[in-house]
Amino acid sequence: MPRLLVTGAAGFIGRHVVAAATADGWEVVGLDRRRWAAGPAEHAVVADLHDAVTRPLLTEVDAVVHLAGAPGVRDDRPDVARRRWSDNVGATAVVAEGLPRDRPLLVASSSSVYGGAGRVGRHRPCHEDEPLAPRGGYARSKVAVEQVLARTRTGPGPTVVVRPFTVAGEGQRPDMALARWLAAARAGQPIEVFGSLDRRRDVTDVREVAAAMLRLLDGGHHGTFNLGSGTTHSLGDHVDAVAAVVGRRPEVRVVASHRREVATTWADTTRLETAVGGLAATSLVDLVARQATAQPVVEHAGGRPVAAHP
Repeated sequence: MPRLLVTGAAGFIGRHVVAAATADGWEVVGLDRRRWAAGPAEHAVVADLHDAVTRPLLTEVDAVVHLAGAPGVRDDRPDVARRRWSDNVGATAVVAEGLPRDRPLLVASSSSVYGGAGRVGRHRPCHEDEPLAPRGGYARSKVAVEQVLARTRTGPGPTVVVRPFTVAGEGQRPDMALARWLAAARAGQPIEVFGSLDRRRDVTDVREVAAAMLRLLDGGHHGTFNLGSGTTHSLGDHVDAVAAVVGRRPEVRVVASHRREVATTWADTTRLETAVGGLAATSLVDLVARQATAQPVVEHAGGRPVAAHP
């Protein structure tokens, strides 16, 4: 049975990749520096990618899905630049240099490297070959990740870079928009929307994202691929979906957007569709409903429901 190492295995996308890989017949080794409830067929390694245990482990697996990193486009904590360099760029270098060159590697970059769709005055989706225009430190760190791979992964093994667009579904990080809005709506609190309800996002189903990653890895593909749906939904559509799922219309407060916020994210999916058939369409309401079902609710001390996150 082939062995797959999934870094960031305790994370949002990581949990779905581990589940999908196990179902596909991989022996999965999950690595994360946080402890997590590993599945029965998953070998859990609690470690940092910079730890000594990582390099020998990389020689013992048949392929790697590298998802570990410092998330958060809006993270402004004082040490964020150091963490992004260590956890995104440095950790990727450890994986790329330590994995034997003949073994497949898939690495998660981000759609933030584009700086938004239509930024040069024409409304069109982002294609993998267009010039990058990252906004902010997080996006720049992902560009640096891709540059590390271009320098180090020159051997015969396939190297895949994926640029996921807005990923939603079960286990979404609590700092992401839909998770925050569901928590607020359930608690009877206002939803805060950055910039405008007319801003648009290409929303992708985490299950489809995980499945596409494995299809790209299994298929021996090489290069950069957008992981998007190829369609966009306004933030107003997102709010409507939350209202439909929660069963009441929350108050909406539009607040100033950060300079790193883009008006539209939109993936050109031609390359992905050619390689592995693209992502299956998912109803936004159905996706939000699945996420809400998996997002636990506990009673606040004051008696109002508040979303609880692991």
